[in-house]
Amino acid sequence: MQISAILTGHSEGLLSGPSIASFREAIDFARGQGISVEPIVILDRPSALTREMFVDAKSWGGTLFTTEFGDPGLARNHGVVQATGDFVTFLDADDLWSFNWLAAAHALCVRENRDVIAHSQLNMIFGRERAYWLHVDSEHPDFDPGYLQIGNYWDALSFAPRHIFQDIPFHKNELSTGYGHEDWHWNCLTLSKGYPHKPVQDTVHMKRRRLGSQSARANSSDVVPWPTDMVLFTV
Repeated sequence: MQISAILTGHSEGLLSGPSIASFREAIDFARGQGISVEPIVILDRPSALTREMFVDAKSWGGTLFTTEFGDPGLARNHGVVQATGDFVTFLDADDLWSFNWLAAAHALCVRENRDVIAHSQLNMIFGRERAYWLHVDSEHPDFDPGYLQIGNYWDALSFAPRHIFQDIPFHKNELSTGYGHEDWHWNCLTLSKGYPHKPVQDTVHMKRRRLGSQSARANSSDVVPWPTDMVLFTV
């Protein structure tokens, strides 16, 4: 198996419908390019409506697992445990991939012929907020790792060799103690271990901003990522 595509759901309800369509479209396009893909669905403490939205996952080839972590990072980690693909990538059940994401990210990683972490070229935010930004290349001369002390360069919908996710799992969010942003923390850890982060040309991720999401809760709780070599303030 070349790619394990992992879709994680929680309480998205009807919003997961477009995400399922996007997930399946990218898988079908990649398969049309001769790439093998296994669809994995992780429903973590799903609402009843979210569970209902995935009731026919088996009919389109998805393997479904239900968990009780209550945490997006741990749900992704469980998907990695189930994965058999050479590469792993993620989609949240209220977000969207461009149709070419799987095929283009796979092509970049194969072309690099080394371990790299791929991200979409463009991130588009929609819903309660509207914004967009380009994902940066950590090997570009203008890249500044110091920015990671105040902001996150890349989101969680990455694409990378499975062993990277196995060796460096996502941290459980601990909002009550002031720590969170598991994707930001994971990016710091992987970069500090020497894994380049690379944008994939002509790809887009569309990220929904809504009340009650993990990112919204982390922002409202004013948490910070756990200390790492990349995020460590000293005096």
